[in-house]
Amino acid sequence: MTHTFVTASARQRTVAFCSALLLTTSAAVGAESLPLQDRAVATAAEYLRGPLVAVGVSAVDLRTHRPLIEMDAHELFAPASNQKLLTAAFALERLGANFAFTTAVYKVGEDIVIAGDGDPILGDPYLAEQSGGSIYDELDRWAQAVKQAFGEAVVGDILLCRQRDPRAYRHEDWPPKQHSRWYAAPVASLNFNDNCLDIGLSVDGRRVAPLVSPRTRWMTIKCTIRTGPKQRWSASLEKDDSLLILKGTARQNTSEPISVAVNDPLLLLGRVFADRLERVGVNLQGRVRTVTLDACRRPGAQLLSRTTAPLTTVLARANKRSLNLAAECVLLRSGDGTWAGSAAAMEKVLIESFGLSPGAVIVRDGSGLSAKNRVSPAAMTRVLSEMVRRPDSAVLLASLPIAGTDGTLQRRMAQPPVRGRVAAKTGYIAGASCLSGYALDTRGRPAIAFSILTRPKPGKAWQAKRLQDAICLELVRWVDENAVAEISTGSQGQAGP
Repeated sequence: MTHTFVTASARQRTVAFCSALLLTTSAAVGAESLPLQDRAVATAAEYLRGPLVAVGVSAVDLRTHRPLIEMDAHELFAPASNQKLLTAAFALERLGANFAFTTAVYKVGEDIVIAGDGDPILGDPYLAEQSGGSIYDELDRWAQAVKQAFGEAVVGDILLCRQRDPRAYRHEDWPPKQHSRWYAAPVASLNFNDNCLDIGLSVDGRRVAPLVSPRTRWMTIKCTIRTGPKQRWSASLEKDDSLLILKGTARQNTSEPISVAVNDPLLLLGRVFADRLERVGVNLQGRVRTVTLDACRRPGAQLLSRTTAPLTTVLARANKRSLNLAAECVLLRSGDGTWAGSAAAMEKVLIESFGLSPGAVIVRDGSGLSAKNRVSPAAMTRVLSEMVRRPDSAVLLASLPIAGTDGTLQRRMAQPPVRGRVAAKTGYIAGASCLSGYALDTRGRPAIAFSILTRPKPGKAWQAKRLQDAICLELVRWVDENAVAEISTGSQGQAGP
């Protein structure tokens, strides 16, 4: 397979084209009257001279399927979290919109066995807050089922079924220095609270008290944080997550908790569940252990409780707030359970079912955290255009952040006419800032599929966002201008998607 990368020559080519266009049009024609292609290229020109190394743009009219903007549209870029759009398309094709992840709790003799297929939103704190519930709600429901099944009898071990080697919980491309960050949390068959500990501090005079969620007596907290003139403290976990170490200085309460990724998600879930069992009076005498899937297969298993997570909810969690864990679980469940095999399957589906050319996409992971993912803007808009033809298109659309309204676009493009008129996935990693999705008509229907993929200079990603927002404004204006033109000429046009 041939891999094409955006090079300095591509940047020089674009800059030269932008400069020539500005020289030939700016003196004779106002910016508002330029064709959409010319307006977008002119908008990009000043950014390519300064903060951005490369820009690729593709925009397609979803009524006529005619390209509206093509600017280095076939060059390959790192998509960052725009990769989640491709993962969603892959999952909807392979699993279907009605799919749900499942986690089950069994009684096997005197032991409890928990098995799952990668539900990434069990105990998700954001979803719990949205619903007015608690991260512990499902675990408490399990605990009641266990209490009813065991009564006063002793409960032995809690066995958590492990489908992969713990060394494969993170993709090999993810920088090891980022492994403690929430966005690089491990990915397993059983997950809880985004596989993180959420840590805050309460400072009262000379006393500093840690606020840790989820809490369990099965994890020890060693806090040596003292009051001081600076808010400079750190958190670290022992390899088996049994000890959380907090040290440094604090001068005030934390406004927002800091999320620290655990090392073993299964142990986190098992320990928190053990705590919830003890809270309802279950006589737990055994240990919390992870075992292979084969070791979980025991005769006489009695199902006690089951929790499901609809794919629609998982995709919304992945895209609205860009939860990498959710996207990776979707990729692995849609594929063969390994990153290499699932990535190969995803490339195959995107080529065969969505019409991409071989080499137009390189898949490494599902979230876009890998810097080795590649896609062209034209390939991205091809997938987005094909998605609106599908009966499950509403699933993808509902999962996307809306400009000025919610998700990662809540604080962007918040003014009319663009507010509420762009549904798109944001994306950022070092060396890539991206935005892909749809410009909507006044009835909220996708009118244009677009992809704006950029390579900013270090520290200049905010400038890339400005360019993306400016092009989105031009897209929305084009939609409105053409709607007015259709009405004034009496043209019926083609029905929008």
